Amino acid sequence: MNIGISTMLSNRVKSSLQKVSTGLVLIRYASTSYNSLLHNSVESVNQTLEKSDRSSYILAQYIPEPARNTFLAIRAFNLEISKINEGGKNVQSRASMASKQMTQTLGVSTADLKFKFWSDLLLRVFTDDPNSSQGLGEPIAILLRDGLRNNLNIDLSYLQKFLQTKRSFIKSNASFGTTNEICSYGEGTYSQLNYLTQQVLLSPPISPSSTQLLQYSPALQSTITDIAAHIGQATAIAAMITGLRYYASTRNQVPLPIDLMNNHDLSQESVLRLFQGHISDTKDEQGLKNKLNSVIYETAVVANDHMLTANKKLNDFKKEVVKVIDMHSDDQKFQVYAKKWRGKVPDVIFTPLMVGIPTSLYLRKLEKHDFDILNTNLQQPEWRLAWTSFKDYYLRKI
Repeated sequence: MNIGISTMLSNRVKSSLQKVSTGLVLIRYASTSYNSLLHNSVESVNQTLEKSDRSSYILAQYIPEPARNTFLAIRAFNLEISKINEGGKNVQSRASMASKQMTQTLGVSTADLKFKFWSDLLLRVFTDDPNSSQGLGEPIAILLRDGLRNNLNIDLSYLQKFLQTKRSFIKSNASFGTTNEICSYGEGTYSQLNYLTQQVLLSPPISPSSTQLLQYSPALQSTITDIAAHIGQATAIAAMITGLRYYASTRNQVPLPIDLMNNHDLSQESVLRLFQGHISDTKDEQGLKNKLNSVIYETAVVANDHMLTANKKLNDFKKEVVKVIDMHSDDQKFQVYAKKWRGKVPDVIFTPLMVGIPTSLYLRKLEKHDFDILNTNLQQPEWRLAWTSFKDYYLRKI
């Protein structure tokens, strides 16, 4: 009888050990599977950015590693949404025709469907179980979900605002009445991504000392938010100038301020004819180019003013940090961290602002070529970014 009981207990113990062993194997398998999924997502996003947004690919290397994957996801999100249009690159293409027909019959376009897809996907990222990435599929969504798993501050409202502004941009046929309207567009797009990146980098797991700095002086938080806003607006203006050739030649759109064009007696139709090669008279062509260059100059001046303001506020930030450090000399732990801040600006606060460097470089190149948007040198990749970003990182300037 005792032998039977002993045997039963032995079998139960073996069974329990087998279950535990099986559970551990499943956990290890799940962990390996997730790591593989995450690795593949990072590789996919990196390849996309390296090919289509090399500036973000380079600047990602300066982002502290705990937040780097989320930064990659944010920049890739911007790229993917920017590709959305009403059915194709050419308004005469089959895709554009199909989109127009869909709009007429169903009341929705292909662009509507794409925005709905991204809106729903983002909602799933933020509302589904954060410990699961099953069914997300999209690498950008997987990386955002991973950021949430790691307790990073990622606010859905910034991404929603970005989508809404982009949708309105398409609905308005990429038209702006004034430079201020482009700035408003920039506030709703690039600035939103800048705010989000700042929030991610200031997550408690990454840099509690920087969070403490901002708590000591709320004015500092306001200053870095203002800097991000100015960079976003400058970026939007530069993007409209850079994209003019594409919009005019393939989309029949002119994303320049209408009021400035009117001031220089430059019609949208003439700009379209210029970029599409429909002007045969050399004298007429040169006259149009001169007017266009003047419009580009006045538009670019506004972007440059925003970058100058951003740098001025960055200098104000540095001065305020010195005051805060002096005021809290009794906080020894805080003082130790402060000594590590290059140029009085912590990495987690400065690196999100580096997205303004490509805009500064482009504006300088535009000035060098007399604001001649048709100059082929302006179409060349910016080879100076790697060196300039390295230099500006150490000098703490944008």
